[in-house]
Amino acid sequence: MLATADELAKSTAAEGEALRSTVLRGSAWSIGAYAGSQALRFGGNLLLTRLLLPEAFGAMALVTALLQGLQLFSDIGIGPSIIHSPRGNDREFLNTAWTLQVLRGALLWLAACAAAVPFAALYDAPLFAWILPISGLSALIAGFNSTRLFTMYRNVDLGRVSALEFGSQAAGIVVMLAWTALDRSIWALVAGGLAGSLARLVLSHTLLDGVSNRLRWDKSALGPILHFGRWIFISTLLTFLVEQSDRLIFGKLVPIAVLGIYSVAWMIAMLPAIALSRVGSSVFFPVLSRVANAGGDLAAVFRRVRRPWLILGGWMIAGLGGGGSAAVQLLYDERYAQAGWIVQVLALGSWFAILEATNGAALLARGQAKWTAASSLGKLAGMIALIPLGFHWLGFPGAVLGLAVSDALKYAVSAFAIGRVQLRTWPDDLRLSAWVGASAALGWVLSEWVQRAGGPRLLVAATVFVVVTLAWLPLGVPLLNPRSAPARAGA
Repeated sequence: MLATADELAKSTAAEGEALRSTVLRGSAWSIGAYAGSQALRFGGNLLLTRLLLPEAFGAMALVTALLQGLQLFSDIGIGPSIIHSPRGNDREFLNTAWTLQVLRGALLWLAACAAAVPFAALYDAPLFAWILPISGLSALIAGFNSTRLFTMYRNVDLGRVSALEFGSQAAGIVVMLAWTALDRSIWALVAGGLAGSLARLVLSHTLLDGVSNRLRWDKSALGPILHFGRWIFISTLLTFLVEQSDRLIFGKLVPIAVLGIYSVAWMIAMLPAIALSRVGSSVFFPVLSRVANAGGDLAAVFRRVRRPWLILGGWMIAGLGGGGSAAVQLLYDERYAQAGWIVQVLALGSWFAILEATNGAALLARGQAKWTAASSLGKLAGMIALIPLGFHWLGFPGAVLGLAVSDALKYAVSAFAIGRVQLRTWPDDLRLSAWVGASAALGWVLSEWVQRAGGPRLLVAATVFVVVTLAWLPLGVPLLNPRSAPARAGA
């Protein structure tokens, strides 16, 4: 019996180490790919802001918001179904999922064409009647992407997926910049988006291993996809309302140039949240689904893999919260100076989005997709109440503040839901949130002091970086010792 217990302990330790290795490797690829992709995007954006007027970014923000809204309104959870289902490697299941994806892409493009003229009339921009159908081709193209993408995510095999994402992003940036050499207009942004979509399609069928997709219709596969996807559909529908409607609403409240500045600020502020949300969907969700399906200790694994990424996210959010204005002054010209305070407000609000994203991955792994929908509904309720109230009292700054605070309501719902499945997180989340606020405030105060003393912009930004980094070192350094991870996870 003693030998059996020893063998069991060794087996459990080996499984834990293998799981840790999978999470670290997958997270490294996910973060690395996102960092490379965003470095390209950010570099291209810096160049484009010098070549194009803010109005072009504002107009494209409206078009993108509508197209992404159409995609979210039609999301039936094809990708998550492949990742979560026990049949996720079955050929008939994958080909049925691909057939659904193709049909969805075609319907999305037709919807974009139908919405073009009304959308152009709503914003009094006749050019939208042409831009929407052409930009909408990206949805049609994406419908033919290989299901190998989802299979790779299911197996947390992200090396070539990362190369694919980086390559398609690079193709889009190159086309945008090349187009501006001939025509400095919004069409450069449209052409770049289509080029990136085409590159992703080709690479998904040629670079990745897996099933070669064919049109199939297997009713036994269709049922599980639609059953799991019903709550994904509701959740993503609400996701559109809470994540894209801000630009649609602000587009009616402020001039198009201000909307362009807001879009640039949003891109900067949301970098940490989007990066860690990618880790949640591409690494945490597959790994936690594997543990849940195998009957493992999901609570222990969840706490162990979650905390390191929250500390990384907290450090980044505190840096942007304290130094967003300094970063904008350092990187952009005076036309975009107003983006500084927007970055700071949105970044601090996005901290709650990071907390919610990690909770959401665990809820999906538990099969509780309804609670991810409920979380989005919480944010929507906050937006409906807080954005008009903020705009009434403080104008556009108040509206942005209301949007940021609504993320806290989204997190509150997820924290309640995660407690219901015995994965309580809020005590540790509360401590980390206080640390984010305190370190961001300290960085901001010292950066203001350096700026008033006549320090150069680079020194102001460096001050925030050093102060915030020193504040987070006591939490971050112990994570480098893997042997202490279980103890910390239970803290």
